[in-house]
Amino acid sequence: MIDLTYPNYPDVSIRHLPQFVWPEGKQSGVTIGWHVDGEAGPVFWEREKAPQHLGSISEAAYGITTALPRILELHRQFEIPATFFVPSHVIERHPHMVEAIIKDGHEIGHHGYMHENIFGMSYDNEKAIFEHATNILVHFTGKKPQGWSAPGWGVTAQTFQIMCELGMSYDGSLMEHDRPHFVSVKAGELVELPISMVLDDWAMFGGGIYPYSPSQIMPAKHAKQIWWEEFKGLHHYGGLFHSTFHPNLTGRPGRLQMLGKLFEKMRNVDNVWWGTCEQAANWDKTIDKKHNSDQ
Repeated sequence: MIDLTYPNYPDVSIRHLPQFVWPEGKQSGVTIGWHVDGEAGPVFWEREKAPQHLGSISEAAYGITTALPRILELHRQFEIPATFFVPSHVIERHPHMVEAIIKDGHEIGHHGYMHENIFGMSYDNEKAIFEHATNILVHFTGKKPQGWSAPGWGVTAQTFQIMCELGMSYDGSLMEHDRPHFVSVKAGELVELPISMVLDDWAMFGGGIYPYSPSQIMPAKHAKQIWWEEFKGLHHYGGLFHSTFHPNLTGRPGRLQMLGKLFEKMRNVDNVWWGTCEQAANWDKTIDKKHNSDQ
């Protein structure tokens, strides 16, 4: 018999800022997010066999050893801050990467230990991953991570509960709204910096060698057109352009040149605020506090 009962939705509430404004009265905001999955991407699928698959490991590592220096140079060229969400296992393998990112003033965010999709995971296992990855991030960066973006978009109310318990500030995994807002669970409240599949390069360039998955390979100009159109629309409505770029995908030479042209066009638009995810979250908390004090 068909189940016609009402589904059990999670106990998560959303709170919008009643008079949201961008810093300095800007019209819209940009937070460039890079998901540096590295070797954790394939190894998550099968820890024993995947590390021995040299083709897959080399493709994953390309985003760090070859693409990341070029990506950092591109950000220096246009003076654009960024947030790099990095699985802590990747940091263990490439500690020099941390130094380069921090040296340029960018943020490093939480992205699990082995890029685990934690959807359906037990509370104890999920919290163990968060704590283990956090300890590694603190060791290598000297700073507790303030935010997280879900590997594979696996996020639940339990995830927010754990993040609040660990004193984290923001999440960047949900897609319902265009502007920053707050999400609340029993343990507390987080700033939500919304994302979109439209701004995720995986849908355009993604694919895997291990395990095998079909690849989507489109001309870079098509991605540029899509992202430019979305940027213009978000700017019109006062929203947040929050990207999900992967160095091993968008960091490929032709695509990175395309991204430079996109950055140049975006930089020529007036009245846009640019910052890291942590800066965006801190701003939201600041104006929320001011609003509450004015009541």
